[in-house]
Amino acid sequence: MNVTTISVHDAHELLKSDPAAVLVCGYEKEDEFRENDLEGAISLNEFRKRRNSIPKDESVIFYCACPHDEAATKQAKKYTREGFTNVSVLEGGVNAWKNAGYGLVTAGS
Repeated sequence: MNVTTISVHDAHELLKSDPAAVLVCGYEKEDEFRENDLEGAISLNEFRKRRNSIPKDESVIFYCACPHDEAATKQAKKYTREGFTNVSVLEGGVNAWKNAGYGLVTAGS
């Protein structure tokens, strides 16, 4: 199963223009989420809690800090199988986001 990727710029624009779009960290562990918390993102645990209230056709973007976006791709495939139809992976993940100059939530702020 192939997953759709989205560029950092396109993801940032989508998140600005569509308040219902969801940016989700692909990591299972909360401490990994806190280390890679992009501005406007929610944790995987939070997504799991809210997934029944998120429309299946809503934009859901998974990201991680893996070299080849492995964690994000794994979650994107899982939720596509669960019926979400507008799932993508943030191309380049956390590093691409930072390199583009977009914000991270820093620990303790």
